[in-house]
Amino acid sequence: MSDSNQRRHPRIKLQIEVELNPPGEEALTLTSGNLSDSGIYLQADSDSLPLVGSDVYLRIKQALGDGEAPLVKARVVRVDRGGLGLQFETDESD
Repeated sequence: MSDSNQRRHPRIKLQIEVELNPPGEEALTLTSGNLSDSGIYLQADSDSLPLVGSDVYLRIKQALGDGEAPLVKARVVRVDRGGLGLQFETDESD
């Protein structure tokens, strides 16, 4: 069975600029590879990516109506040669 068949939420391919804010480090501007209800994959070739398990904040850089997009809390769940996978943190229990 492929990984895509084991996912809880369907992914859509989407390339948008995202500002990644690891606590205590400089913000990075990365491009998304895909997006789902529960997370996002960011393309990156940097060696200085946050480690798996790290909490980070991200924000879409493109304008979304009036004002700046909100910061969204996420947890790094995967880091590979192509980038990193983030799971959105919510206050709701699944």
